[in-house]
Formats: sequence, structure tokens, C-alpha cells
Amino acid sequence: MTLLPLRPNYLHRLTGFTAFLIYGKMSVLLFFALTACRSSTEHLNPIVKLDSVQSPTYAQGFAINYYQDFKTIDLISPTDTIRYLLLPNRSSPPTDISYDQIIRTPVERVITQSTTHLAFLNALNSTDKVIGLESVAYVYDSTIASRVAANQIKEVGSGNTLNPEEVLLLQPDLVLASILPATGLSDYEKLIELDIPVLPISEWTESTPLGRAEWLKIFGALLDQEKLAQAKFHRAQSVYSTLSLLTQAVIEKPTVIVGMPFQGYWYVPGAQSYRNALLQDAGATWAFSRDSTAVSFPVNFERMYVLGLNADVWLDPSQIHTTREIRATDKRFADFPALQRGRVYNSSRRLNASGNGNDYYESGVVYPQRILADLIKILHPELLPHHQFYYYQRLP
Repeated sequence: MTLLPLRPNYLHRLTGFTAFLIYGKMSVLLFFALTACRSSTEHLNPIVKLDSVQSPTYAQGFAINYYQDFKTIDLISPTDTIRYLLLPNRSSPPTDISYDQIIRTPVERVITQSTTHLAFLNALNSTDKVIGLESVAYVYDSTIASRVAANQIKEVGSGNTLNPEEVLLLQPDLVLASILPATGLSDYEKLIELDIPVLPISEWTESTPLGRAEWLKIFGALLDQEKLAQAKFHRAQSVYSTLSLLTQAVIEKPTVIVGMPFQGYWYVPGAQSYRNALLQDAGATWAFSRDSTAVSFPVNFERMYVLGLNADVWLDPSQIHTTREIRATDKRFADFPALQRGRVYNSSRRLNASGNGNDYYESGVVYPQRILADLIKILHPELLPHHQFYYYQRLP
């Protein structure tokens, strides 16, 4: 058990305690000692890890510490760490710990600025906490869209387009921002000055699917639903790990290409990317899987054309819905065996009514096992003969 640092006045009381000892006033000494201990321990709370909570196993961007009367969330980046004090309502802040912002828990009124935040909240049965969001256009969840239409949720923008006056009128307990912790808070200074906490959720910086999914634990801490968050993540972790084991013994691993060219370049995932981790766990052969530095980088069309001539499967060709659209984009694509054999798949099976909101980018962060199962079905259908596609579909 680890104790917080002793407060200076506690040391002063010990000095008084010693003085009484010197003069032999033992009865007063005992009373003083008990009073000092009681007063000091009101703020010197030992760190107590809840049985149902584990430190992040896969995520690199945060840490959660549990004390007897409060919690802290540390958002970790290469250049800085931001600490949030999660304090129950009507509780006074401790004086022996440093922090940057206070969040009162459990959070009841939330403004979100990414559809992934909605998915995290939905996993904990808490989308009723949402009172504002950036824009409904990219939201897949129909219940959220209905609440926006009924004026129960306001669209407030984000970053430098955020409407501070609208936010103030909503009186949120918390604003969840999709930004980098060390650099993005400057757009929210006015809100922070008015004691509206702004918490960056940067799960998208994690390089593994389970690392992204593990950010669910932050939402568990905010909502006082640690047990449910832990159970949901453990389920995702267990199924994902079991699925990835299926492909380890596979000898033949299909070669894939990913994406579509944009302005003459094909932006591809490198070895440090989330997408590459999925491809490796699904048993794919990917030309850039051994690149040791890149998350994403541009490759010229000529090089990708050669790779396309040798690829068995084509995944995620941008916003394309049919192979006819692909052929119309560039006639050279007709040379690709994957196109000729009908092995082109896109993660576009679950779109909202406008076609802008894609559940792959919404709930997929919470349920990476569903994405992995789809990819294994595409690449090694014999391993999951009864699986039905959830996010992916074969393009006609």
C-alpha cells in the first residue's frame, strides 16, 4: 500500500507532539497524537486498486489510479502528461496531489466530439448522458440521430468551430474531445477557465485494436461503471485473442492490398499502424508489414500497381460501393486479379441513412473482435465457416 506525501502541517504537529513528550504530559500527548492522525488521514488516502480494475494492458495513452476517495486519469503523450482528478459530487479536492482539471463523478451530462465516444458510452448503456455532439451527419446510432431530431441533443461543433455559448447553455459535466492531449486543448481554454472540464479521448493514436478498445476503462471510471467496462473489455480481449490464434498455424496467407489512390498517391498502413495489426492477426500477407517506423505513408501508383497485380484480396477501396465504380476510376484496375475474381471487400455494410455514418468507424473501436472475425472470414473462410459478416461486405 502506497501513501500520498505527508502534508507540512502534519510534520508541524509531530514537532508539537515531541515537545509534549519532553515535558512529560503523556495524557495530552495521546490526545494530540490521535487528533493529528485522524485529521491527516482525512486527506492522506492510500491508493486502493479496485478488485475489478486492472491497469491498461494494451493501451499506451492513459493510466488510471484509484484512491480511497477519488480517482485520477493520466493522459500520456511523448511531450506531456495531463492529470484529471475524478472526484465524487460534493467532495472536497485533496490537498496532497497535483492535477490539471477536476471531473465530478459519476458524469451525467456529456458533450461528445467523436462517434467513437458514442460507441464507448453505448457499450456502458449510457448514451442517455449525451446532451451535445459535434455533428449528427456521421453518427450511425439511430437513437442518437432521433434525439438530435427531437432537439434533445444539440450540435455544437468542435475545435475552433465549437460554439462556447451553446456549450455553456447546456451546462455539461464534461466535454469529450477527439484531440491530442498535449496540443489540442488551446481551442477549449475558455471552457476550462469556466470550470467545464475537457477530456481528450485519443484512442485513435493506439497502434493495436485491443489498445483502442481498452479506452473503455476511462469511460468506466467517468461513469462509476468499472465492473461493466472491465467485463466488456475482457470479453473483447478473450474473443479477439482466440480468433488470432486460429491464423497462427495457417501456412498459406493471402496477399492483400488496402485502400485507393488519392491525388496520385496510395496512402498505406505501415508496421506501427492499427490496420497492420489487424492484417497480421487475420493471417494476411501485407507488403509493408515490416516497415519499422511508419503508421501511414504515401506510395506512388506505379508501385501499388505492381503489388495489385499480385494481390489475392483488395480491402477497403475508399467510398466505393461496386466493382464497376472501381473500373471507372482507372482502367488499369481491371488488371488486378482480386477485381477479376470478385475478391474486393469494403467495411461498408453498416451505413446510416445518408451513407455518411459508418458503424465500422463507430462501434468497431469497442468490438475489434467483430472486425477480426470479418477479416478472417474473407482471408480464411474455412476457419470460420458459419460467421456472418458484420462490418464488411463483398462488392458486387
